[in-house]
Amino acid sequence: MTVELQLIECNCYLTKLQLHYILVTSGRGVPMNTSLEAIRPDGLIEARHELTAKENDIIDLVLNTIKDDNEYVYEIDIEKYKGIYNLGSANIYRDLKKATNDLYEKHNNFSIKNKATGEEMKFVWFSMLTYIDKKGKIYFEIGHTLKNMLLNMKKKIYYRIEYPINFKSLYSKRIYYMLKSFEDTGWRIDKIDDLKHKLYCPLTYKNFATFRKKVLDMASEEINNASDIKFTYEQIKTGRKVTAIKFHIVSNKAKNVLSVTSDKTEDTELIKQVQAICHRHSITESEAKCMLKDAKNSIDTIRECYSYILTKENVPNVVGYMRTLLKGFNKPQSQSTKDGGFNDYEQRVYDFAKLEKKLNGWEENEEKSKNFMDEVLAYRK
Repeated sequence: MTVELQLIECNCYLTKLQLHYILVTSGRGVPMNTSLEAIRPDGLIEARHELTAKENDIIDLVLNTIKDDNEYVYEIDIEKYKGIYNLGSANIYRDLKKATNDLYEKHNNFSIKNKATGEEMKFVWFSMLTYIDKKGKIYFEIGHTLKNMLLNMKKKIYYRIEYPINFKSLYSKRIYYMLKSFEDTGWRIDKIDDLKHKLYCPLTYKNFATFRKKVLDMASEEINNASDIKFTYEQIKTGRKVTAIKFHIVSNKAKNVLSVTSDKTEDTELIKQVQAICHRHSITESEAKCMLKDAKNSIDTIRECYSYILTKENVPNVVGYMRTLLKGFNKPQSQSTKDGGFNDYEQRVYDFAKLEKKLNGWEENEEKSKNFMDEVLAYRK
C-alpha cells in the first residue's frame, strides 16, 4: 500500500474522539450508543492498498480505538461492536479472526509517499496483531511514529463506523471515505486511471462499463441507501473516452437527523460545561456550540485555551479570540519522566506563544523548509 500525503503541511493538533463516544481499552467502558466513531486521516483515505473488506473493517476498529495517550498496545473487544452489524453477528468472530491473520501475514506492509518530492518511507501496520479465541478480542501494537502520524495528519474525517462496516463491497467502503473527506466542498474530481489505481481494481475493470457497474453503481446503491451522505456522479470525456469522474456529494439529512436527536441530551451537557468553564464571561448556547465545533468537542482543549485567555489583559472579543485559538490549537506530545512508570509522565505544556506566531503566519516559511524525513522523524518526539 502506498500512502500519498503532504506531510510538510501537517502541523495541527488532532483531538481525541468526540466526548459523547466513550470506549475504554481496559474493557470497563461501554459506548453510550451503538454509533461508534472513528477518525481516518487523508493519507489513508487516498492510499492504494490490497486490504479486503473485512481487513478494512479491522482498520476501522483500530482507528476507533487509538487515542492521543501514552499507550501503544490496545485491545478490541468484538462484543462491543456486534450491535452495529445490520445483518446480525453470527459469523463476526470467525470472519474477524480470519481477517486478523490475513492482514498481519499478507498485507501488513505499506509505504507513505510525499507527492511533492516523491520520497517514500516504508512502515508496517502492526508490530503485533493477534486474535484470542477464548476472549473474542483482538490485541494489537502500533508503532510510536506511525501512531503519531495517524493522529496528527492535518486533514481527516470523523465518521460512524456502522456505515462502512455494513457495506458489502470494498469499493463502497473506499469511495465512502473519499467522498466523506469532500463533504464540506460538495464535489471532487478523480481521473479514471488514478481512481482504478487507488482502488486496486483488477485488469478486467479496464472497460468503463464494467468499472461503472462493479464499482460506481454498487457504491452508489450502498452509500446512498445506508450512510450519512449521498452522491451522484457525472462522466467527463476527452473526445469519446471517459477520462474522469466528477462526484457530487450531499448530506443524507434523514441519517443526520437521527444522529442529532440521539445526541441532544449529551450536547446540552457539553454546552453547560463550556459555559461553566468560561465563568468570567457570559457565553450563549450558540457561542458554546461554535467553540465545541472548533475544539472537536474536546472540553480539555477549551479549558486550556480559556485559562490562557485569563492571563491576557483587555481582550475585546473573548469568544472570537477563543475560537481563533481553538481552530489552530497544537498540543505537544507529553514527556515521560526518567524514574516513573509507563503512565507516569509530566503534565503537558501548551506553547500558546508559538501558536499565535503560527496563526499570524510568522513560521510558515520555516515549516515549509523542512524536508520529508524531518517531518516523519518529528513524530517520534
